[in-house]
Amino acid sequence: GLLEHPTLPPALAVPTAAYKLFVSGKSGVGKTALVAALAGTPVPPTHHETLGIEATTVYWPAKPRGAERPVMFQLRFWD
Repeated sequence: GLLEHPTLPPALAVPTAAYKLFVSGKSGVGKTALVAALAGTPVPPTHHETLGIEATTVYWPAKPRGAERPVMFQLRFWD
């Protein structure tokens, strides 16, 4: 995933669909590792509890089926 919103020329500008995804579950099951892998950042090698909430924003370009233009998805993971 892309961590920062990519700059596109005006001719290639696409709409952005923003989503907030809350990741929850038992301790030590891999929630933080999943978010790190999706964001393209290194997965922590050892387990440590997340204190509070860590927010990670990922921009993911995609072309939905049946759509004429691609869409830029802004995914805000709350872990």
